[in-house]
Amino acid sequence: MKEDLGRQVKIAGTQFVKKFDKFASQYNLTSTQMGVIDFLSYHPNEEMFQKDIEKEFYIRRSTASTLLQRMETKRLLKRVPSKIDGRLKQVILTDKALSYCDAITQFMDDNQRFIHQHFSDDEYESLLNSLDKLIKIMGD
Repeated sequence: MKEDLGRQVKIAGTQFVKKFDKFASQYNLTSTQMGVIDFLSYHPNEEMFQKDIEKEFYIRRSTASTLLQRMETKRLLKRVPSKIDGRLKQVILTDKALSYCDAITQFMDDNQRFIHQHFSDDEYESLLNSLDKLIKIMGD
């Protein structure tokens, strides 16, 4: 029997989440919270909003709202008025979250290198392109 692509993607995703959750747990984080910290840390000089997190992680508004509320409770981020549009609240990392950034970046880089070493450069590039394409077509 041929393997079902959806099943394979789901299994791979579950394995990623397990590995990321295991690392994140030492900081009392979830893998998703770790991902948000990583994402926001790459945009230090830009105003970032909840809608940017929704778009980056392909999550609904209600999911993002709950995620950010929990991160605020853990004092990982805060929402402050935008300097550009006072009606909006920008999401910024706290010093506590920023103190995790080096470890998170190192983990992400190490994980990427670990995966890449099991593929040729062409295979790896093809995998990334295929996943990007899959995300786009499934998002329609």
